[in-house]
Amino acid sequence: MPIRDSIQDEQIVAYEAAIAELAATTPAGSDVKVVKRLRHQFGSDAFYELIAIARLQRKARQKLGEGVWWATDRALQQATAWQVAKLKSSWFGDHLVFDLCCGIGGDALELARRGESHGGVVAVDMDPVIQQYTEANLRKVVPAVSATAATIQTVCEDVLKIEIPANAAIHLDPDRRADGKRTTRPEDYQPSLSQILPRIEAAPAAIIKLAPAAKTELDDRIHRAWISLSGGVREQSLIFGDALQRAGFHPGSVSAFAVRSDGNYSRFDSSDTPSGELDSIRVASAKSPGQWIIDPDAAVRAAGLTEYFARTYGLKTLGGPTGFLTSEDEIDDARMEKIREIASIGEVIWSGSCDERKLRRELRQRNQYAEKIKVRGSGHDPAVLRKRLRPCGETPIGLWIGRAEKGVFAAFTH
Repeated sequence: MPIRDSIQDEQIVAYEAAIAELAATTPAGSDVKVVKRLRHQFGSDAFYELIAIARLQRKARQKLGEGVWWATDRALQQATAWQVAKLKSSWFGDHLVFDLCCGIGGDALELARRGESHGGVVAVDMDPVIQQYTEANLRKVVPAVSATAATIQTVCEDVLKIEIPANAAIHLDPDRRADGKRTTRPEDYQPSLSQILPRIEAAPAAIIKLAPAAKTELDDRIHRAWISLSGGVREQSLIFGDALQRAGFHPGSVSAFAVRSDGNYSRFDSSDTPSGELDSIRVASAKSPGQWIIDPDAAVRAAGLTEYFARTYGLKTLGGPTGFLTSEDEIDDARMEKIREIASIGEVIWSGSCDERKLRRELRQRNQYAEKIKVRGSGHDPAVLRKRLRPCGETPIGLWIGRAEKGVFAAFTH
């Protein structure tokens, strides 16, 4: 009998113990004795479902935290990482939140964990297997919130048809691979943006999760936030209603969040500057790296805030807004602290041509090697270059390769 027929009965503890046991072997399911015993215990259909889930546990823990998680490969790929979900959940306050297209519950889990008193979460997905997996995942947080009056439940339903109370907030993570191919067009999502927008706009608070590169034509009542995790942009969020005030957003503006692996984050936004005015911002371009070289977090770049960031902190561009930034002067402590929160920064100790022979000679003279390499605007492969330059010295430095007015440059930093 498949797991999905009995996942919500008393066997769930036994199932999760089997998943954990299979996942503990390397690779998962490689212990012949364990495989034979569990296949006999649960039957072939259930066993093969268990082993498929067990093989996803390492990735699932990276996404959802410690525990045994019910997942499919596709659902896990689309699930929100707990660090990002925790950030977004804080913008809903004490609302009851309907998490539409909830998948395996990445966002629902953090919505259920909010504070000591909140309205809870109703996780909705039209796939009955995914809905059951989500319910099993949510069971792990129910004991922690059982003392409150919060609603924690799952529903298998079409999100366009489900009844949503007028006072409930909405989180939506539409399917971006409805036809099996990833798309950045919100009208190709399932449901499409136009289909769901009337319900979103009627809610007291709402957040829509989009692909980072998605383009939309919405009015200035909303806020757009790009969120990165450990340096990689994970999503673009559209924020509606009183979620804006709770997060301190200005309608019509954009922001960037750099979330770290521990869940802490840094924020940079365009304040009360409308997003439509960001394209008109221009800052000076430097001919070569100055005293400092800076690389804003990927979320800053995805949000189109690179030149706004440069203007805010008195920086210049190297090779335009897609390249590195630089400061030709000393940076005071207050500015340095703000820049470091959401950008990589290095003090330049040498810069010049990116000719590899010259780099080798310069590194040997300094008894240095390139431990960390950043590249923008050239085809250099950091991994290959790091290996080639490793024999040049003993002291680790940073190597930045970019493009400026005179071509490709290299810069060494502490």
